[in-house]
Order: sequence, then structure tokens, then C-alpha cells
Amino acid sequence: MQINTGKMTLDRRRFLSAAMSAGGLFFTEKGLFAQALTLTPSTTEGPYYPDKLPLDKDNDLLIINNAITPGVGTPAWLSGRVLDKNGNPVRNAIVEIWQADNYGSYIHSNGVQNGKRDGNFQGYGTFETASDGQYLFRTIKPGLYTGRVRHVHVKVTLTGGKSLTTQLFIDGEAPDSDGVLSAIRDATQRASVIRPWITIPGSAVGALAVNWDVVMDYTPSDSASVSKPTIFALGGVTNGATFRRGAVSGSWVTIAGSALAATTRTWKSSDFTIAGKLPEALDGVSVRINNQPASVYYVSPTQINVLAPDTTTEGNVQVTVTNSTGTSDPITVAFSRLMPGFFQFPGENVAAVRADGTLIGPANLVSGVTTVPAKPGETIQLFGTGFGPTTPGVNAGTVVTAPLQTSTPVTVQIDSQAAQVTYAGMTSAGLYQINVTVPSNLADGDYPVTAEVSGVRTLKLAKLAVAKSVSAKITAPARRLNRTDQQQFLALVRRIRNEDV
Repeated sequence: MQINTGKMTLDRRRFLSAAMSAGGLFFTEKGLFAQALTLTPSTTEGPYYPDKLPLDKDNDLLIINNAITPGVGTPAWLSGRVLDKNGNPVRNAIVEIWQADNYGSYIHSNGVQNGKRDGNFQGYGTFETASDGQYLFRTIKPGLYTGRVRHVHVKVTLTGGKSLTTQLFIDGEAPDSDGVLSAIRDATQRASVIRPWITIPGSAVGALAVNWDVVMDYTPSDSASVSKPTIFALGGVTNGATFRRGAVSGSWVTIAGSALAATTRTWKSSDFTIAGKLPEALDGVSVRINNQPASVYYVSPTQINVLAPDTTTEGNVQVTVTNSTGTSDPITVAFSRLMPGFFQFPGENVAAVRADGTLIGPANLVSGVTTVPAKPGETIQLFGTGFGPTTPGVNAGTVVTAPLQTSTPVTVQIDSQAAQVTYAGMTSAGLYQINVTVPSNLADGDYPVTAEVSGVRTLKLAKLAVAKSVSAKITAPARRLNRTDQQQFLALVRRIRNEDV
């Protein structure tokens, strides 16, 4: 289904809110501070790429897992886009960053400087771009160590395997005496990796934001043509909500590749040829996960969205796509029973609906669509996938005709507070709805939202906009969406995310 439909510090919610409202230093203002289109230069990887990757490698480097204490240093938001050499956004690019902590130390086993390392700083993170090419990290202003100026290491890998390793520097702190920087001979390219790190208005601790587009020496035509369907080896099979690599039993999965289908469409009523069963093929296109058929919701030449079959397998499985030209080479992916994730609107705003049907988000989040913040004390509906078994159970691939509560309770945290969950369950095939009450004491701002089920939590950096002054009806109790409501909502999320490419 083609949908993109810990205790956090007070500083985080304040500076994020200020940044979004005072100039759009992140995703809401595309191109702001963007440099002229110049190929990003390659630089040395350096000796401190992690020799052992951390278990937590998401895009929030300031907090490790559910830790309460954040890393030391000036918080900084690093955002931008991955572009091809013609300026078009590149989807499914894997962006990795790693850097020194506030003491100048890396998480590499040989990267400790002066005997100090910040154990609360993640040091490394990854992000996978969607169709808009955008990436986002929360980190700190990199620390200093002898022989170098402050810098962030960046590696971008495209689905076809092409990669670029480079470094990002701070405007005003990047003298030509730095050996890596001075080795970039082209003056325009050298200038393109030196960016202003701007203090976010209203931040109590002087948090910074830097916007930087990475321009790859690549165009889609550089990829070899194929006669049979091909699933991208890197980032080709991901969670349908979060784009996290892997697949989850009974949940939505996005497959990216080439020559996947000759048509572009979602399922329709005529595709439901067996009573109570979801279609396992659209226009001759089918998918198998762990050698079991998946339910096919959407097909296009470059993307397919399916509901993964039930399986007790935990570990690596193979995924294939078959169409009239043949069957793809199998791609091995990690398969699990749980991988909870929220669908999201732009800027990692959690996909949510108010009781009166209004979409939740900062004002003017999406052109032509009304979005309003949530109000403290009201009950809202969040949507996700990968939240696990239900009671009673249901076989994947079966039409869901009545709400099915999750077998294990789901907990939700908004900022540092536990939010009351009044319902959590599957309301449509693979689609989970969670009704939560927004804590009544929240001030205006943007707050991180996480959920947890059976000890597995959602990724960080989904956020909820909250405002006390919202003028809208909130007296109606949050209800479970019927099937028509859900299809309309998911279609809207799909359009907002612009994933139909």
C-alpha cells in the first residue's frame, strides 16, 4: 500500500517549533540557503568510519535508544536533499553521517581523543530518502581534535550501488590549512561543502540548523536498462510507513526497482475476485516474500506496495517480483514479526486525524489541504503499520471487516509524557489505528511521538504539532475509521508524499 501516509529535553521541542515557524530551516521551504547546483566533491573517508556499527543508528544522534540523557554539545539539525546532476531529487538514497563528539572523539575503537568519549552521543546515523530526496539528522556541532577543523563525514549510496563519500564544514571555521578541505582543488566545489550553521530563533541553548544539498554525479539514465523486473539491492524492500529496510509479517511493504510493472494503478473492486481475499496480482504483477504470495495494492514501473504474508520466520528471507517479462533475481531482506512505524506527512509530521476529521499538522503543511495542530487534552488518531498480532487474529491477505485489537498493549509517549491510549488495533488490512489523548499540560510546539509494543518501539523523529489556540470542534469522541474513510485518508497521504513515480 503506497503509503507514507526517553525523555526528550525541553530544548528540543522549543527549537524545533521555532525553526519550523521562523523561516523554515528544514523541509518546509525547499531551496532555502541551497547552494547553486555544483557536483559535490569526493573526499577521503578518514580513519574513523565505525568499525562496529551501533545498534541504534537512526537519524537522531543526540539520544541513544530510550536514554534520558542526551549527548553533550550544541544541538544541530542537518537537512537537505540528495540530487542528481540535473537537480532532480534521488529517492531511496542511503545517507550516512558520522562525526566527533563534543570531546573530539569518534565511536570507532581507535577514535578516542584525550581519553574522553561521550557515551550518550550516538556518533553515527542513517537516513533513507523518499521521492523528494530529502534527509534530516539531529546531531551536535562537531567537536574539535588536533589536526582538523570541525566537520561531519557524509556518505551517500544510491540504489544501483554508486556512492559518494564527502565531508561538510562550517562557514567561518574552515581555513584552507585543513588538509582535506584544501585537497579539493576546484574552488566552486570546495565552497559547496562549506555551509552556514545558523542559530535557530528562540532556541534556549542556541541550537543550530544547516541546510545542504548533496549533488551526485549521476542521472537515472546512467543505470543499465533491464528486460526483466529488478529490485534494488540497497533499499529495495522497506517498511511501507517509515522506509526502514526490511519487511514485517502482515504489514505494508514498499518495493522499489526497475521494470517492475507496465502499468501504474492501485487495486479496485474488480480485482477482488475471491470473496474475503485481497488480490495477489495486479495486471499480471505478483510478489513473493519467503516464497509466499503477498497481497498487491499498488503497481508502477518503479514501485510496488504489498501486504506481507504471515510467517513465523525471524531473519533473512527472499523477495521476488514476477511480471510478463519474467521473475526478478531474489533480494534478501530481514524479516520480523514486529517493526512498528507511523505513517508520516512531510517533515516527519506523524499522520494523524482529529475527531472532527481534520488532518493534524502545522498550518500550511501541505498546499491545498487544511492541517491544524492538535490541542492539549483532545483525543486524536495516529496511523501506522507493523504493530503485530491482533485478538482475534486475522490471516494476512484477508479483508478486515471489523476492528481487531492488538494482542499486546501499545504505549505512546508524546515528548517525555505517557499519553493515554484508548484504542490500538488493526482497522484495515495491515493498517493500525491508535487513539491517544494529547497530554493537557503541553505548551505550543512540536513534540516527538514514539510508540512501543512488546518491547519494540517506533523510530524517533516523528513529531506532533500542538497548539492551545486551535479553533475546532473537539467534543466528538475519536472513532475508528470505516473502510471508505481509510481508503480516502491513505489516498491523501499517498498524494501528499508524492510517492507515485
